[in-house]
Amino acid sequence: MTSSNHMAIQRLTRLLPASLLAGLLGGGLWIFLGTYVNAWCWDDIICFNHSIFDSISELQYIVLTILVLFLAGMLAVALQQGEVGSQAQAVFAGGVSGCMVFLINMVHSEILDLFSHGSTDPVGHLIFKASIIIIYTLPLLFLTLMVAVLAVLGALVLFSSQEKVNTPEENARASRLVLSSIILLILTFVALPPLVAHLMIGAGMIEVSSSVALIGTFISLEHTAPDTIVLTALEVPATSALADPPYSVYINGFHGVDVSNTSAAAASGLAITVEPANGLQAVEGSKATWKGAVFEDNSTPVSVTVIAHGTDGSDIELVVLDHNVQD
Repeated sequence: MTSSNHMAIQRLTRLLPASLLAGLLGGGLWIFLGTYVNAWCWDDIICFNHSIFDSISELQYIVLTILVLFLAGMLAVALQQGEVGSQAQAVFAGGVSGCMVFLINMVHSEILDLFSHGSTDPVGHLIFKASIIIIYTLPLLFLTLMVAVLAVLGALVLFSSQEKVNTPEENARASRLVLSSIILLILTFVALPPLVAHLMIGAGMIEVSSSVALIGTFISLEHTAPDTIVLTALEVPATSALADPPYSVYINGFHGVDVSNTSAAAASGLAITVEPANGLQAVEGSKATWKGAVFEDNSTPVSVTVIAHGTDGSDIELVVLDHNVQD
């Protein structure tokens, strides 16, 4: 091996730690955006089961994936602190970070798969997964190459911006500008699509089926005193899915006695007070209290049924979680 080749290998070796760290950060960000942030953005409206929301969320994920891979490649160059002296080295740093991003994502997926299936034989599970990887080696290599290429492009973008400056201060300033721009783009694509979707729903531009959204609504019931029950809205859909009033409360079944609010309770002929007067509201964490002797007769305990009313005219009986915490 000639001395020039030996020096080239040494230079590339020095790039490895920062490139691997950049890939680790990029992989973590990719997982975070694809799981927690995606759920935070879309969970309250994806249940409307409208194809446009699926399309927008998938497009958002694709764009964010590309931007995160660009960022991983840029970090691979930025973290070198001037060690990257040529485009070839930038390509190497970006490629390593891209491969690391893909590896992190693969490991995360396999860990989730292992725990989600509750496997009692992790060794057998790993052997099975290894066989799958061997079978699909070529497709996996192709995916790895695509990820690495995107990271390399990001590395080259940052390296080219650094090449245009002459001093270390200008170099650092250019790096911060490029990195800030890509981070701003990521934040924009995280917030903008769900915001637009919410605005479109609020403006009535999209017709959605509220009956699907109502299924995920949960109400808790607590006996806070022998003659008192409290209903709490634990999970509620978007307000655009619920009619006004959003809920009806019945004693002894759907066709029983309506005690949804003060007026309904008075019309029932039962001595029941409702607080607040308009009953349970469609706000997560909201509470309403019903008090009356009818709840006190333990020999023939009453059942409480809550019906949610959708804007499309649908009525769904909700799951009522009875905590039964009498004083």
